[in-house]
Amino acid sequence: MSSENKRVSTYCNYLGKKYPVIAVVNKDIKKPTIKFEKGEFICECPSPGPVELYEPLKSFYMKAAKKYIDKRLRYYQKEFKEKYKSYTITNDDRKWGSCDSKRNLTFNWKLMMFPENAIDYVIVHELCHLSHMNHDRSFWRLVGKHCPTYKEDMKIIGAEKTRGL
Repeated sequence: MSSENKRVSTYCNYLGKKYPVIAVVNKDIKKPTIKFEKGEFICECPSPGPVELYEPLKSFYMKAAKKYIDKRLRYYQKEFKEKYKSYTITNDDRKWGSCDSKRNLTFNWKLMMFPENAIDYVIVHELCHLSHMNHDRSFWRLVGKHCPTYKEDMKIIGAEKTRGL
């Protein structure tokens, strides 16, 4: 690959660390795609020049979130009596996660930009809602039992209690 076909276009966060986005021209594709390899985001682009990264990054993060959150839900679910019905990865700009009365969990794909301990806090938070559908003292005690660093983790994601992205 020649140096004309490869350039650092920006940096993006992944699991709490900042990595370069390397733009690579691939004339065989129609739209930009992103993959993560060896500590870099590789963005294949159909032509040289500026690239709109939002959609390809969103696609990458959604797939990564599905894989990571699935693994962590299986890990934490063993610690809870109550079971969730399903989960989805969303693009909700109002919250990091949710649990509805039908036991369906949702998680925001943007969580993948944060450190693993902060993502795990959100997962634990939503699993605790299976037992407590509110944020009373019993709920926070349960969160603390499964995630002792939850107060620090909340600060990382910018949440005060459960409000706001």
